[in-house]
Amino acid sequence: MKEFFRSKGSALFILVILLVGLVSFRYLSDPDIGTHLRAGKWIVENHRVPDNDTFSYTCTNHAYLDSHWLFQVLAYMAYRLTGYNGLSILVFLLSLLLFYLLFRRAYKPGNSPFILSWALLLGFLCIETRITLRPEMFTFLFMTLLLQVLDNYYHEKKEKLFLLPVIMLFWSNMHGLFILGYLLSGSYFISLYIRDRKPDLYFLKWAGFSFLASLVNPYTYRLLAFPFLLNTRLNADNIFHQHIREFTSFHRLEHFLFKDYIFIAFFLLTFLLLILTWKKRKVHELILTAVFFYLAWASIRNIALFAVIAIPILSTSAMDLYAEMRPRMDGMFGAGKVKRISTLAFVLSGIFVAGISLRVFTNSYYTDNSSYNRTGTGVDDRHLPVKAAAFINDGRLDGRIINALSLGGWLSWSIPQPVFIDGRLEVMGEAIYSEVSASWSGGLGTLIRKYEPSMIIYNYDKYYPWTVQLSGMEGWRLIYVDGFTAIFARSDYASGIPAFDLSVLPRQYAVGSRSGEEIRAILGMQPPTVFTGWLKGFYEKPDYELSDLSNLASFCLQMKDERTAALLFVEILRRTKGGASPVYYALADIYRASGDLEKAAICYRRILETDPANQVVKAGLQAAENGQAPATAPPVPEKAASPDKNENEAVNLYNEANVKYRQGDFNGAGECYRQAISLKPDYFKAYNNLGILKASELKDFSGALKDFDKAIGINPGYADAYLGRGTCLLNLHETEKACRDWAKALSLGNRQAENMIRNYCK
Repeated sequence: MKEFFRSKGSALFILVILLVGLVSFRYLSDPDIGTHLRAGKWIVENHRVPDNDTFSYTCTNHAYLDSHWLFQVLAYMAYRLTGYNGLSILVFLLSLLLFYLLFRRAYKPGNSPFILSWALLLGFLCIETRITLRPEMFTFLFMTLLLQVLDNYYHEKKEKLFLLPVIMLFWSNMHGLFILGYLLSGSYFISLYIRDRKPDLYFLKWAGFSFLASLVNPYTYRLLAFPFLLNTRLNADNIFHQHIREFTSFHRLEHFLFKDYIFIAFFLLTFLLLILTWKKRKVHELILTAVFFYLAWASIRNIALFAVIAIPILSTSAMDLYAEMRPRMDGMFGAGKVKRISTLAFVLSGIFVAGISLRVFTNSYYTDNSSYNRTGTGVDDRHLPVKAAAFINDGRLDGRIINALSLGGWLSWSIPQPVFIDGRLEVMGEAIYSEVSASWSGGLGTLIRKYEPSMIIYNYDKYYPWTVQLSGMEGWRLIYVDGFTAIFARSDYASGIPAFDLSVLPRQYAVGSRSGEEIRAILGMQPPTVFTGWLKGFYEKPDYELSDLSNLASFCLQMKDERTAALLFVEILRRTKGGASPVYYALADIYRASGDLEKAAICYRRILETDPANQVVKAGLQAAENGQAPATAPPVPEKAASPDKNENEAVNLYNEANVKYRQGDFNGAGECYRQAISLKPDYFKAYNNLGILKASELKDFSGALKDFDKAIGINPGYADAYLGRGTCLLNLHETEKACRDWAKALSLGNRQAENMIRNYCK
């Protein structure tokens, strides 16, 4: 190993180590952190593990097999000793330990630093998305340790298999994926059997002891079923698979980011090298590569597992191929030329690694990958409801809450009352989450009537349909809002806390009032080029307050406070020097609706600079220049005040269609949507969902387009239909029209449209 670090190529390896350290040094932002700390505290205080849920009021009779109990106790004790900063450092140390263990597995005497550095770099960039305070980190560590023991036995007959039961003992008390240990041991047993042409009884003995050791946990054999429950999330008809991004199948991603291309490159290299060196590959390498690639393909959260398996395989395969080809290359090009090419490859690789390191340091790497990670230590209050929880605690608001899924973990840790739901999907179950899903389509009132909350706390950038419903619901008032969280309270609850006045937001964010001349100057600012913006990512940190302003401006639109929304949107343009192009769509609508046709015309012209074929904008500009304010379409209610029999039946059919859709009965769902429409011709939500079904499942984009058009024609203010139509247009290769629809959806408060614009509307 000394020769490895003395070689000239070791400088590249050192750069990779520095990058890994930088990537591992990040704020705590995972939504499950609170759940783990809360559970760890409960176990320490009660001196036992839970059997039933005690953290949410909706699941008190649900069984809770806490497969992470030992991890949670360790996390809680670390918090007691070091606080949140210490937990960030713990994640940093665990990540570096993982890198070291992967290096030890991949390293072989005579390894090329160039090959090993690239194998570790690509693999660790695939693991990077899962570096967080989760028990999964220990699965990565235990997998690598187990594989090291198995490698040593397979290649050198080092009889240290007594370590297998020790690893499995701790693994089965840390994380439910300990069952992967059986898969790893089984693949090596098969490989040994094929190589030696007889069963290895010594290996089999210790594998049996490992199985018995994994049963030494508070739940004994019951824990064996837990991983199979997790496996249901890989089914396409599972509601968690459909709604939670980390369960999304890789092939169903709507677009690829830099990290996705890294995974594609990592897999293709591994697959290609396996083919080119297949005669030298061991059976267990082929088995593990195939199985873990399937897991990664089925769910993007498993990509890191594939990387842990594949890093040593990629490195060894590349070294075998290099050793075979090096003499031929020297003969063809000459040793001197090969040496110069190698030097150039090292230099270019060093520049690449240094460039990524700079972008990680500025956090641009994370924003490019739509990641909420940030470099630093402690809790990230921009993605965890830290401030909202403090507001609840300061106001002694201990009433029952309904909360969004991603906020439940932190709230269960930081406020006194039980939460509605949290991230323990296996405890909550699909039934309750289906009720939440239905609440996004006008069913929030049903949820409120069933659970009778005093407060509703949610991340309005994702649960924006709740805002629309609450803003028009009698008996509720907004009492708190920050950059991503809102709290509504019943009018008869916490009467000492006044309703939140949205007009104070500009002052909170130092947004002063501006004259008409100043606003026109800001609207006319010429944005920096795309290249200039990309270049800044190497030395300038993103302005994270822009995200707060964008979220709040959209929230104000949902709450019908266009004046405050306009002030915030203008501030966004000022800070981005006119670079936030979707803002112009929102401002054009606001100014034209308020009669400020001059500013509306400026916004329309700015849009046409980048989208000159936009006929809708051209018509809007002409109307503004002619002094015409827009006609206001009457709102289309979700449900009539006194619904007749047909309308009730239409709503029932709509709900039945949604259930069939989730169950995978697409033909049945489509028929129910069509029946609902026949009974209620203005049922725009049924048209919208029918369009989604045709586009996403049947790939009938032309038919879906007609359904989205109908939904928009009935309710021009329905943001979801613009989002769906835009995605449909993208599949029909009409990107410019798609971008216009997404911009409209964003101006109406749909935050998903922002990601589509960022990725497709450059």
